[in-house]
Amino acid sequence: MTRSAASRSSAVRTEKVAPSISSGVRSSEAREPSLPVSNVPWYWRLALFLWTTSFVFLLIYEWLAGILKMVRGHSAP
Repeated sequence: MTRSAASRSSAVRTEKVAPSISSGVRSSEAREPSLPVSNVPWYWRLALFLWTTSFVFLLIYEWLAGILKMVRGHSAP
């Protein structure tokens, strides 16, 4: 006995065709990729922001303190 084509199960799946772009949407809008969504929780982003800004301000403070020490060292009698 032969099976009918409708009852066969196939491991190959066909790809779905993307819907056509409507005439109201410009082609440049259709081509823009959406931004990837980050899986990082908000509190890790906050912690990283605080750590980075603290590091930058500490670096600027040390740099300015070194410049002031150098300037005051040369102006002393």
